[in-house]
Amino acid sequence: MVDFDMVVARLDDIRSVSKSVLGRDEIDFVSVEPPTAPFDELYFRKTISWLFVLLRETGPFFKFSEKLLRAKPDRYERWRSLKDTVECARTVHEHNMRRSNPGDQKKVRSYQIWIDSFGGSPLNWEECCRALLKQAIAVLGDIAREWTERSADDGDRADIRENYEQDKRSHWDAHEFDPFVMSAAIEFQLDGFDSAAFRKDSGRVERWRKLAAMFESREAAEAAIDRAIRAEFRAVFGDPV
Repeated sequence: MVDFDMVVARLDDIRSVSKSVLGRDEIDFVSVEPPTAPFDELYFRKTISWLFVLLRETGPFFKFSEKLLRAKPDRYERWRSLKDTVECARTVHEHNMRRSNPGDQKKVRSYQIWIDSFGGSPLNWEECCRALLKQAIAVLGDIAREWTERSADDGDRADIRENYEQDKRSHWDAHEFDPFVMSAAIEFQLDGFDSAAFRKDSGRVERWRKLAAMFESREAAEAAIDRAIRAEFRAVFGDPV
């Protein structure tokens, strides 16, 4: 019977593949609290939160993996299904879903359809939990297999490593700038600061992306972005008190 340990085991497989192909573990640690028994609504919510962070906030590895999976329709469909489920559920769990907003209500309906499909009536949260875990286990297994197959010989391994490094340098999701913004906000002692609102204002994300693209390595780009954001804070808010 599936449990969260099996998800962790599949992730460990991916970390091993990453080390073998890329020379290092490219997946950041997931700091949010993992789910623990019993298999109830809280377990389900914690699993959603954990998976959201894993897929969206642990670096560029999973976004690049999504590109690899596109070549295999069955694998890509499983990926899209899991990603959509996690993002939809997380939005419903964490945000105010306005009745006047068609987009919000579409997400609510999609979430309820998933819950009804797997949880039945009366609602069985254990069935929902195990269905979500099965999805995650299958997708993580697909990713490990895809990387292994794509790096079967030295030539293939060199190609995928080069493509990954290029993608890593050039692609930044908007939320990837938030840690730098929040670090600057702490330094400048700005309590209750909204990092997302700041980065969305005045075309900052596109400007930061252009700066990041000027550097050959992700590490150099991150250092430059950190300096640029702190300089922008100083220009907007003045020196820290």
